[in-house]
Amino acid sequence: MIRTKILVTMGPACSDVEVLHDLFDAGADVCRLNFSHGTLDAHAQTLRNIRQAALRAATPIAVLGDLCGPKIRLGQIKDENGTGGMPVEVGDEVVIQRQPIVGENKRVSSTYAGLIDDVRVGDRVLIEDGLLHFLVTEKNFNEIHLRTTAGGILKSAKGINLPHTPVNLPSITDRDWQCVDWAIENDLDYLALSFVRKPDEINLLREHLRNKVSDIHIIAKIEKGEAVDHIDAIIDAADGLMIARGDLGVEMDVAQVPIIQKDLIRRCQAAGKPVIVATQMLQSMIEASSPTRAEVSDVANAIFDGTDAVMLSGETSVGKFPVGAVHTMAHIAEVTEEYILASGLNKESPLKLKTMQFSAAVANGVRRMEEDLKMKLVVVYSQTGATARIFSKSRMSSPIVALSSDHRALRRMALHWGVIPQEMPPPEDMTELVNNVDKLIRENHFADAGERVVVVAGSSLGTPGTMNGIVLHTVGEQYGTEDV
Repeated sequence: MIRTKILVTMGPACSDVEVLHDLFDAGADVCRLNFSHGTLDAHAQTLRNIRQAALRAATPIAVLGDLCGPKIRLGQIKDENGTGGMPVEVGDEVVIQRQPIVGENKRVSSTYAGLIDDVRVGDRVLIEDGLLHFLVTEKNFNEIHLRTTAGGILKSAKGINLPHTPVNLPSITDRDWQCVDWAIENDLDYLALSFVRKPDEINLLREHLRNKVSDIHIIAKIEKGEAVDHIDAIIDAADGLMIARGDLGVEMDVAQVPIIQKDLIRRCQAAGKPVIVATQMLQSMIEASSPTRAEVSDVANAIFDGTDAVMLSGETSVGKFPVGAVHTMAHIAEVTEEYILASGLNKESPLKLKTMQFSAAVANGVRRMEEDLKMKLVVVYSQTGATARIFSKSRMSSPIVALSSDHRALRRMALHWGVIPQEMPPPEDMTELVNNVDKLIRENHFADAGERVVVVAGSSLGTPGTMNGIVLHTVGEQYGTEDV
């Protein structure tokens, strides 16, 4: 039973019900719909398949919609000599013009006409995740001239990155707003906001969700240097972070990315919010049945850093071994977590919360109990999932079974480290809760008779924000005979 959660990206390799069921059986917890690819009708069919497979697997599965954001891309480019695009060599001059064209003869266009206005002479322009490098040497109203410093093949629709160039594009595009409204209508659990620069962009999306009476949680994708500069305010505004290392490594010095990863995980831990490490974690498994040793180390190190979740992108969306990639990810997590627990590295990091201090204090006390008394499980009734999130951040040695009658809350809890979401109607009182918990534990083989668990709940069970009852319970015993 691994604590680290696994996100899988949907695509043609994994969108049918049978493969999805196998992914969930292998350990996937969250499905990512990437709005940068496919139509909303196609995503709707994938979503139906996800929910059908989750129902069959009898486990809450969260769905995250990943907004495109203001990604700048090359326009259409003619295939020259069967190369798949336009070859350029070091020293070649390339022109990007304002008006759309089919690119040829070293002249292309982009999806953002304002690119001509935003870049300055001397700025760097990187294309296709930094594979091709250019330097702006000249500009006028209609075009910019680039000198190639690292060549390759310019291909249609490949992404353009502008390190250290302020861009005047809105963070939420018209296409994004369509996807947001679709996500609300289809009851998604999380929205990932791309290319976040400042907290105002998160607040804008939050206001839209509130106006639509939606409780979708917002994950801020950190992939620009401006976001790192405003990170504390972004963490405050968002419900969690995704460390999108692909664009981040292009926008910033790639040697800084591991340091940024560790720092952001530490900050999210202190803030009591989930964090996802993403991009190229098992990249070679798009084509190969086994990962490289470096990729295994990368996943393990993210877990050592304290991430809540790790994400697969092309490995599951278009890869040849989507289920194998999840099995591999889960196995790495299992072995790494066993070492962390056995070696005493599962240290508690202090929470610095602006709200829910009472829940954090109770979680801290429960952590001491489960360590001192060697408890098998921690069980918490968390109607909205907020208390389960705080308990997750306390890094219990034991798994946390989180109970709720709210299906949305249960799905959202699928992202939280160490949390096993389980549906349960609100009980009348603590006696009924403990007896129901005992039955659930034994039916699901979470613990055996004679083992001890901690049960935490509020005075008004099922009411958010109330939590003042703690019971130490022996599995298989009638409540009140052996409980303290």
